Amino acid sequence: MSSLPLYFPPTYQLSRALLCAELVMTAYDQYEQWLAQQRPRKPQHFHWQAPQLEGWTLSAPIWSVLSEWHLFNESEPFGFAARDPQGDCYLVFRGTESVQDWLDDLDLDQRDYPWQAGAGLVHDGFLKLYASLRDQALLALDDLQSQGLLWVCGHSLGCALSSLAVADLRERWPSRPLQHYNFASPRLASPAFASYYNGLGVPTYRLVNDSDLVPEVPPADSDRWLYQHLGLPVTFTASYGGVADNHSMAGCYLYALNHPQAPMRD
Repeated sequence: MSSLPLYFPPTYQLSRALLCAELVMTAYDQYEQWLAQQRPRKPQHFHWQAPQLEGWTLSAPIWSVLSEWHLFNESEPFGFAARDPQGDCYLVFRGTESVQDWLDDLDLDQRDYPWQAGAGLVHDGFLKLYASLRDQALLALDDLQSQGLLWVCGHSLGCALSSLAVADLRERWPSRPLQHYNFASPRLASPAFASYYNGLGVPTYRLVNDSDLVPEVPPADSDRWLYQHLGLPVTFTASYGGVADNHSMAGCYLYALNHPQAPMRD
């Protein structure tokens, strides 16, 4: 079955989106290494074999330190920061590995974004997870000692983390050039927070497969809560007949970026 070509806004940088997507795949490989090492719960017990990229500097893994949330019952690595040979920095987050469990267990409650008074409400579970790794993420970027461009990226749940990080980083470094490329983002926040976020002026591009269920959760109207997406959608259609396949970073989203004229595999 053929698929229509991807349409990119004039300001969308496909080469940068591809780089961000590859970095997200590195975060997933980090997670696979963690699994292979029997899920060590302390950072000092995990030995990440980071890729050797010429001229790049990669931080240590960024860990969540969260035990009370039922989706993540212990600490685990969620990504890293990196500096490229030109001095630009990247903050990278992976998503969950069990898409169906995430869809089944998603909590809909909201609470105030805590680092900017009056910014609005965000998803409570996503905020708890970001708060658990926030200090490590900010420290990882600080340690790279770069004043270059800053790019934030993530897939799935990692998009919620990356979006919360963008708002945080804009407050921390208001004059630093900042862009956000994410893939398969769920809804994160109330309309008030979406308005606040979009008003920050950070270019945010949300690559979305129309056949992927994850960007449809939480529902826009969730009983007593309203949810809204952030940024500018860049959409394509690739229907592979399964929740996980339609949501896959490697098999769906990265493939689409590499084949924008025909973003669905035969």
